[in-house]
Amino acid sequence: MKKIDRAYFSHARVGLFTHYTYPTYANSAKAARGGTVRSQTDMSTAVSAEEAAALFDGEKYAAVAHAMGAEYVVFTAAHAGFNLLFPSKTMQDAGCAHKCAGKSDAIGKLLDALRPYGIPLVLYMPPNDDHDIEEADLKKMGWYQDPAGRSAFLIRLIGEIHERYGTEIAGYWFDQGGPEVCVCDFVRVCNPDAVIFVNTGVTANTQKHPNSDFIVSEYYGSIESVDSDTLPVHYSQVNRQIGNWWAMGGHAPTDARSLYRYTVRTIAVEGQCNAGIAWSCGPYLDQNWEDGVEALLCQLGGLLCAHEGIYGTVPGRSYVEAPNAVLEASQWGVSTESPDGKTVYLHVLNRPADGVLMLECPADGKIFREAWYQDEKLILNAAPNGYEICLPAENDGVDTVIRLVV
Repeated sequence: MKKIDRAYFSHARVGLFTHYTYPTYANSAKAARGGTVRSQTDMSTAVSAEEAAALFDGEKYAAVAHAMGAEYVVFTAAHAGFNLLFPSKTMQDAGCAHKCAGKSDAIGKLLDALRPYGIPLVLYMPPNDDHDIEEADLKKMGWYQDPAGRSAFLIRLIGEIHERYGTEIAGYWFDQGGPEVCVCDFVRVCNPDAVIFVNTGVTANTQKHPNSDFIVSEYYGSIESVDSDTLPVHYSQVNRQIGNWWAMGGHAPTDARSLYRYTVRTIAVEGQCNAGIAWSCGPYLDQNWEDGVEALLCQLGGLLCAHEGIYGTVPGRSYVEAPNAVLEASQWGVSTESPDGKTVYLHVLNRPADGVLMLECPADGKIFREAWYQDEKLILNAAPNGYEICLPAENDGVDTVIRLVV
């Protein structure tokens, strides 16, 4: 059985990041800031955290996560208004029973559904979400203008989550700069192997927060272009939207080929050992996904499974992809490799017209003995400035993966 710890996430390449939530300001103009709506045509939100939790279908969600090839899921325990999707004694004891589910447990349902697939669950929390919580509730929770009170509440809540779900909660994805260090320390008391993501902004971050295990960029833009080759890549944990952060009337803005190629380019970026890319989308309250998104995710999963050199790899050190790069038409693609460096995977995303790939000398000085495409051995010739490879005739128009053996 695979061990779910920080090392697991450092080598994870693909995740699913979902905001599914009941907002404080239900069915008002403010609800659009964080409220999952009922359907593609009904823009109203749930009437309570209980309703949102009760409607959630963990089995359907987990099946989509598995079909898309996700190695982890980040899912909201709470978002706008800090309304919890499970019955919480901590919230009830604070006199805020209206801010948690009454009897339904969306987190428990999701854990049960993910377990057969072996997909770990990370809980999303906004630990400084004062702007979406009524002042009276902030005072009851101990958050109102009192960082120590906020930390004490979060520690009680995380302790309750640990008692309820144990170490099946693989860690926390903390938004808004994260909580105080004492909260992060307590997470590790509950689960020494827990992963902690701390987001410090909504653009491409370059520095790791001191309480975070990884560099995190919550928002590296929505994927709107059909040609994702024109979008820059980054080495933080990247969360690109498909449609919206939460289901509120969006649609699939691209195709699976574009998602796949951007995924491959992201995991190949120099320094990308930060959990790869988590595609961000989720279901409506009626448990359907935004128009075309579920099919898009399943198609992406099919492409990820059909091509080698993705899972279990690290960024290529022989042919390095720089941060913030785009893919020019004149460039052949990117590379990944096995952690031990003995196998290099060339992801030929732009096939040379003559079918001959000219490679520069490897940046790390590797010497390649053989080149393979699936089970077909290819002609590999040393050239004055690198290598020459005769590519296979087969070409799926997405990614021709060439395996180089050191």
